[in-house]
Amino acid sequence: MNTSRKIWFPITALVFLLMGCERAIDYLPPLPRVEIPSEQTRKPTSPQSANTTKIEVAVRTSINQVRQQQKLQPLKNNERLAEVARNYSRKMAEKNFFSHTGVDGSTPASRVEAAGIIYWAVGENLFRGRNLQDPVNIAVKGWLESPGHRANILRSYFAETGVGVWQVNNTYYITQLFLRR
Repeated sequence: MNTSRKIWFPITALVFLLMGCERAIDYLPPLPRVEIPSEQTRKPTSPQSANTTKIEVAVRTSINQVRQQQKLQPLKNNERLAEVARNYSRKMAEKNFFSHTGVDGSTPASRVEAAGIIYWAVGENLFRGRNLQDPVNIAVKGWLESPGHRANILRSYFAETGVGVWQVNNTYYITQLFLRR
């Protein structure tokens, strides 16, 4: 098919639509269906304990300090995003794996989408550590020493974050999601 024709149809449809021509709808591609779970069907994953809540807050604070040192805006806490992160940390802990790809094949993007969160860009940093006195500083230091994780922390277009921590015995699982709407 001629690529100029592909472009012509949506532009023509937009012109007709702006001019009030109802037939333009026939030319427009269908919008993706987005279902946002209702509050009754959504099952939030609450913080596991006072200690894990403290770690989540400390990770956010530490990351925002790093961003501010680099003259970047601090990330706003997004509690729904934190639920996604917390749920993923919990799954990694319960199923004893550590990967950006879930055992079900899920990705950071698919997990965020499944929660009904609309975004433009998403990033994820993961950490797992055992027998740690200070998991926050060790996690953040490790992320800053890794080029990919550091890039997530310092991407200027990320504006929101959600941190989820899950602890099993002496092992901490930390997931931090980054979001641009």
